[in-house]
Amino acid sequence: MDSRTHHNGDLPIRFGASPSQLFGIEGSTVRAYGFTLGVPRAAGGVQYCNILNPVLCMTPAQFQLARHRLWLGITNVGLWVLFSCAGLYWLAFKRVDAPGAPLLLAIGAVAIAAQAVFDLVGGVVLMPVPRASIRTFLPHWLRGALGHTLALATVGMVSAFSLRLTGGFGAGVAVAMVALALGRRHVLRAIAGAATQARTYDGAAMLTVAVNDPAFTGGVVGFGSRAKILIPESWLATLSKAELDAEVYRRQWQIANAMAGRAFLLLLVWSLLGSLSGTYLFDLAQRTPAAALFGHACWMTLWAFTSLLVLPVLSRRAVFAADKAAAESGHDPRNWIVRFADLVGEDGNSNNAVQTIFYPVPSTERRLEHLARSASGFVPGNLARSFLYYSWATFTPLGRAVHCNVGRPALWVYPPSA
Repeated sequence: MDSRTHHNGDLPIRFGASPSQLFGIEGSTVRAYGFTLGVPRAAGGVQYCNILNPVLCMTPAQFQLARHRLWLGITNVGLWVLFSCAGLYWLAFKRVDAPGAPLLLAIGAVAIAAQAVFDLVGGVVLMPVPRASIRTFLPHWLRGALGHTLALATVGMVSAFSLRLTGGFGAGVAVAMVALALGRRHVLRAIAGAATQARTYDGAAMLTVAVNDPAFTGGVVGFGSRAKILIPESWLATLSKAELDAEVYRRQWQIANAMAGRAFLLLLVWSLLGSLSGTYLFDLAQRTPAAALFGHACWMTLWAFTSLLVLPVLSRRAVFAADKAAAESGHDPRNWIVRFADLVGEDGNSNNAVQTIFYPVPSTERRLEHLARSASGFVPGNLARSFLYYSWATFTPLGRAVHCNVGRPALWVYPPSA
């Protein structure tokens, strides 16, 4: 085996030495992805670390926290799915127009209280250190929960008008989705109390926002020629120039290729298909307004659940394509890819089924592997994580209940995305 020594900075890296000799970690393996160290996880798979800065590795505590959050999200989403199935069974087989408006309000109050418990666990107990105290968490959560509840109430009124005027919910879904898309920056400020600021970076216009949540990644604001990059303000101070250059280029590529607009149009069609199918299957147009709205909410929650299972597979193409574009442009994204997992506190899952269903952002291992592959096929954009926000327009709270978002108001508007 080759035992050459390579010097990079002050750190000698001797190829051919055993992993334990190099790093004091039994069974570790050096992979050919630049300066990265692959460390087998206890649960299987590979964790990638930056050799030149091991602080950027995800720790065992982070992986454990990610697993706990995953189970919290599964439980939270599962509860909403069970509630929705029970509601649709009531409408379909009991042949009643109930619930009436008073009972509908009572159901809503119970739902809000149940979600508050999950938010408390997700926003305080299962957060990375340093965790916010309950006293610090509650004011921010109350603002976010009130804003989210008012947004859904507004969507409910728009949906009711749509049913009255058109005999269905499709028009209301379309109006609500367009409003959410155009007002996303304002929704972020209302929900999280975070105002955006205009900046320039290497001559390019961008927006920054001060959000305390370490998993907040921002995204793309607007469509077409008016679209801008939105990033956390903290990244300007904490990321290296190479890492920031790579991510800025990735998002500029997304804007140049209309990824945000493409994803919005596909999600609009998908949501309209769900709305129309639910109205037809449960004959909602012939029911009382309260019962129809209740049935619409239940059906669209199940539709959103189906979306959580289907859309992540399609969304990964956008991540791989942006990574590849950055690499081909000379903005090597490998260190940024490794850093990203540490920032958001999740790095996929060693179980292929779990990875496929629950993680639209691929693991570090898969992103690095795909850099060596040629990009091909249609890239639909960031469908899965975008849908979490746009699902508000379909009168379902499921986007707030998933593992990455529960208890984190800023992420209800901009879920972690790559």
